[in-house]
Amino acid sequence: MATKTSTKTQTQTQTKTAATTDGRKPSEQALQAVDVAIGAGPTVAENVRTTAETWTNSEARSQEVDALQKRVQTLRNSKGRKSEIETLRKRLASELEKAEAKGGDVRRQVTDQLVGRARKARERVEPVYRERVEPVVKERVEPVYRQRFEPIVKQQVEPAVQKVRERI
Repeated sequence: MATKTSTKTQTQTQTKTAATTDGRKPSEQALQAVDVAIGAGPTVAENVRTTAETWTNSEARSQEVDALQKRVQTLRNSKGRKSEIETLRKRLASELEKAEAKGGDVRRQVTDQLVGRARKARERVEPVYRERVEPVVKERVEPVYRQRFEPIVKQQVEPAVQKVRERI
């Protein structure tokens, strides 16, 4: 009986996981969320710029007002409301896709810049480390380590390792 419950719970969990992930890994979902968030700013800025240009031109402004009035009339009509809502959903999905694409580009550019800076910093630091730190470690730290810890290793660790080898 416990097996049936366990199997049922497992199946429910797998179904929920499949429904929420849509076949994508959590890391892919996280990257998508980051890309949308990063890309939202440039996308909004572009839309504001376009809207401002539209509203400054009198002919385009008139056309935009007419289009908005038609959209409002469609939303007021119960028959046309579903199609208008579907149109708005598609528009939202399109805007999210744009934001995701822009965000991915921005994220990759920033990542490339950071990796480049890290490489340059590493190229500057490693020679200094080799010249200054490694000799000190070899001269001061390693002898102390050998003096303090090698006897402990010989007394405690090596016999334990031998016992394990004998068991195997």
